[in-house]
Amino acid sequence: MQQSPLPERAPQSEVEASKRIFAVLAYIVPVLGGIIGLAVDRNNPLTRNHAQQSIATVLALIMSFLLWAVIGYVIGLVPIMGPIVSISLFSLVVAMLIFLAINWIISLVVALRGRERTIPFANKIVGRLFGDDRQAKPLNATG
Repeated sequence: MQQSPLPERAPQSEVEASKRIFAVLAYIVPVLGGIIGLAVDRNNPLTRNHAQQSIATVLALIMSFLLWAVIGYVIGLVPIMGPIVSISLFSLVVAMLIFLAINWIISLVVALRGRERTIPFANKIVGRLFGDDRQAKPLNATG
């Protein structure tokens, strides 16, 4: 029998998969998965990056909705035009939801591949919550 000159890749992919599991879990189970990932596998930079991004994305969505609710309520008190402007501002919340949902899916795929990526807007929240001063890493064609 001839042996293949290429080394076996199965053990390496299993090791990589074990490093990626908490990063992926952070996106599958939004806040709880991120907290579990940070608690269990905090020393893994991949897990830490994706867990923080996941938590920050959920917080960005909640903050945008609460900000709209407060501002919309105050503007809604203005007769005639207030409710129209308030309802129109909700389109910004929907746009933010769509933007972050798309980034959420892209980041899940990036986590499955075992790479790091930052989500715009959520990156600022991560910096404030976790004290990280990281620069956004754009998703390139291979990533």
